[in-house]
Amino acid sequence: MLSRVADALYWMGRYLERAEHCTRLLLVTEDFSTEILALHEELARAEWADLLAIFPGSRLTRRAFPKAAPFAFPYLTSFYLDDQNPYSTFFSLRKARENARAVREALTLEVFLGLNDAYHALEAQARRGIRDVPAFRDALSATQKGLLGTVGAIAHTLTRDQGWLFLKLGEAIERTARTATILIAKLPALLDPAPKTDIPLYYTRWRSLLRGLASLENYRKARGAQMEPALVLRFVLFDADAPRALNYGCRAVKDCLDRLDKPGELTAPARIVGRLCSRLSYEDREVMRRGDYLGFLHSVLAGLDQAHEAIAAQYFVT
Repeated sequence: MLSRVADALYWMGRYLERAEHCTRLLLVTEDFSTEILALHEELARAEWADLLAIFPGSRLTRRAFPKAAPFAFPYLTSFYLDDQNPYSTFFSLRKARENARAVREALTLEVFLGLNDAYHALEAQARRGIRDVPAFRDALSATQKGLLGTVGAIAHTLTRDQGWLFLKLGEAIERTARTATILIAKLPALLDPAPKTDIPLYYTRWRSLLRGLASLENYRKARGAQMEPALVLRFVLFDADAPRALNYGCRAVKDCLDRLDKPGELTAPARIVGRLCSRLSYEDREVMRRGDYLGFLHSVLAGLDQAHEAIAAQYFVT
């Protein structure tokens, strides 16, 4: 496969995953902050501020808002509609579409039209503007459905060839890295030995974390109604079956690389990802015993960044 085609499909996968991820986080954050606003305004504001840590390098739009506008408005506008924010839904969806257009011949009609329709619907929203939070919620839900429809078309119509593998490789790298950044942003407050909220709200925050990772139902299926921090952490870090868990995500990256490489070949990306998978498979007890979750997460994220650089050097540089 031509390196430019592989590169475009890889980034299409990354940007599609990033757009869906940002859209979901906005929906979950809006829902949770609205729920707790009357009980704990400081925490509601902190939930929105976490987005700046989850998406490093992002920024809030500089446009002026009416004094009466809810404090969520700058975040919703910046992370949904701002085409200058490199992590906004609009920016990510536009980049996914640009990469798709560059390799139109590698995609099915269903995939291309689904992505195109989702982009144009969001572009129209950005032109019209959104005036209140309920309208934002409706628009976000519509965008999420469009993105999931595109992902469904990818799953149901694309041939499982090298193009598919590069697209899924980008998706898996992005998903796993974003899980790590969410946990890095959220855990310091959640693991505070003296939580500043009452007990019901404390556990509600853990449920919100799982919702942000699209993992609440999967967690309940595996662990039942117990919302204990240690159980949640073991699940999102080390579960081998949940698609948003770090262990599963790293194995998805490894599977793509194994199928792209020649039999018996051990490339630089494969070595890096192999080490990460080994740690996530065998260091669970040690990590849980030490409790150094942030140190572990930073090392995993650094490994994923190294893997991305190695993938670019191995497959995309001509």
